[in-house]
Amino acid sequence: MSKQGLFDIDLQLEKNNADHHTDVFCKDRLIVRRGQPFTINLSMKSDMSKLSVATLIAETGLHPSVSSGTRVSMDVNGEPQSSGWSAALSQHGKDISLTVCASPKAPIGKYRLILSEPSQMPLGKIIVLFNPWCADDTVYIEKEEEQEEYVMSQDGIIFRGAANYIQSCPWNFGQFESGILNVCLKILNKSLQYKKDPDKDVSQRGDPMYVTRVLSAMINSNDDSGVLAGKWGECYSGGVAPTSWTGSVEILRQWSDCNCASVRYGQCWVFAGVGCTVARALGIPCRVITNFESAHDSNGDLKIESYVNENGQRVKESVWNYHCWLESWMKRPDLKPGYDGWQASDPTPQEQSEGVMCCGPVPVKAIKGGDLTCKYDAAFVYAEVNADHIVKCRLTDGRVVDIVNKVQIGQKISTKRIGLDDREDITHLYKHREGSELERVSYRNAQVCQDFNLSIECPQRIKKGSDFNLHVLVANKSSTVKMICLLLSSGGMLHNGQPIAKGFRSHMEQHSLKPGKVLRVPMEHTYNSYSALLCTGCQLLVTAQLTDIGRCGRMMEKRVVILEDPEITIQILRQPRVGQQSCAKLSMRNPVPEVLGKCRFTIEGPNLTHGETLSRTIPNVEPGKEARAKIYFRPTRSGQHKLMVDLYSKKLGHVKAYTNLNVSKAEG
Repeated sequence: MSKQGLFDIDLQLEKNNADHHTDVFCKDRLIVRRGQPFTINLSMKSDMSKLSVATLIAETGLHPSVSSGTRVSMDVNGEPQSSGWSAALSQHGKDISLTVCASPKAPIGKYRLILSEPSQMPLGKIIVLFNPWCADDTVYIEKEEEQEEYVMSQDGIIFRGAANYIQSCPWNFGQFESGILNVCLKILNKSLQYKKDPDKDVSQRGDPMYVTRVLSAMINSNDDSGVLAGKWGECYSGGVAPTSWTGSVEILRQWSDCNCASVRYGQCWVFAGVGCTVARALGIPCRVITNFESAHDSNGDLKIESYVNENGQRVKESVWNYHCWLESWMKRPDLKPGYDGWQASDPTPQEQSEGVMCCGPVPVKAIKGGDLTCKYDAAFVYAEVNADHIVKCRLTDGRVVDIVNKVQIGQKISTKRIGLDDREDITHLYKHREGSELERVSYRNAQVCQDFNLSIECPQRIKKGSDFNLHVLVANKSSTVKMICLLLSSGGMLHNGQPIAKGFRSHMEQHSLKPGKVLRVPMEHTYNSYSALLCTGCQLLVTAQLTDIGRCGRMMEKRVVILEDPEITIQILRQPRVGQQSCAKLSMRNPVPEVLGKCRFTIEGPNLTHGETLSRTIPNVEPGKEARAKIYFRPTRSGQHKLMVDLYSKKLGHVKAYTNLNVSKAEG
């Protein structure tokens, strides 16, 4: 209840916010969704004439104007106005009830409400968001379970790893944590569009397509005061490794608290996780997508060229083991019919679009249909899932020869399944079923592939700290004896496909292979051969390059080896309850034959740790011994929430785990 001149004003925060699905943000401000009514109660302190002739004014931005749609004035007779807003006033003695409904096309953001009588009386400040529950809003998504998953869910799973070994990584979106909505609105006010013309920018914030494109640029910091700086490498001095993050909240708060200086550092899943947080906070249904064997087409010809040298080292790579982007649900009235629904956008800085490092939104349906002229950046996204991959070998004499490559671009495109932590494969939404496509790939017609089968056999599970063997298998399908040369190599690789020099090794051997015979060549890997990679977040890439000496034909097979993290055991010592202290008992056995020094356990979770990360550092852990810690937390909201756990050590890097907690309501 606030007092304003002649009135006591009750914004009915509890009821209105609950009706608008915004009570999860906070309890001390009015946050409404467009296209849905809310009611304010006024109580006159003295007898006054009726206010039926009054008008209500709603305005947003620095310089609100009727022409831009950032200032609307409406009669309080309940009739819809030309602006799409409406207001109805009913008066019973000194008590007045004012019901307001923002236009389903209204710009989102902070508004001021003013009643014209008496004498331009301020009623208060509100925030207006997109409304996925309103059929007239362009972000309307019909099913309740989709609204819950893509708007209300504060945690989720982001898929990483490799196509042959997909890992589930928990992420704390935390869009309803204290202060995060303010940070999200602040991001919009730091955009290049706002700096260039703030009035025009604010007036366009009613269009989720426009807002999504602005966010695609603002989540990275390449052109503006964006949130995250990206870095792909082995050293992350001046910041933290992207693998250290377990959620968006700490990143967004750090950006806001540090005068909008970019947070260091992020990679694709971090950019996508933060972008998803901001979209959901503003009311846009959003989900994180992972594409395995994802192409980066820098020149728009839909062809990706990779180069290796004669030692088997990759000297140029444009195929990422995996890449994460976003999908946002909205109608696209700016495009031809049929393109409503999921729109792909990508906040990871890769290529410029209209002079800015951003990508999308583009209808997923346009990608599947091959409509490469569709707005925005359809050709780039299409190449990520469909480009032809050409591998070449650069010889020491300067010649470049083709290598037959069986890796297919765009595999196992994934997102979290609704209501579960399982993976949903949505490849069919981006591309047509495989079969006919495989026939067009050039290696089908290559002589070397008609004569040989080349594959790499890998154990199903390889744990960090263990020694293991892979086997290269070569089958001679021809009717003649073949002389072959095998170049076997292994080394570290960033998830964007770029090789690192650390730990690279290769060797070459020749074999005579009789018709119908299969050659089985072991590749031994000891812990010492890959230990330097564990703390970098790099993956182990193993390649086998076969040369048919008689025909000079070449083919190559690769295998990304995912080394499995040790298991973190999470035990909750008492039933979690709102307002009461709970304890997470954590343990992990050291899997490597070295001492782990200064391990640090960290936990966080929406509605569990107040939007903060809680940590405990423990001393040296001997080989085979357990790292143990207890961390206390106090839940703030009942229901199911993910508690995310991270253990960091210099030898292992970051090890992740999570558990789903059912938090009981407060007693009494």
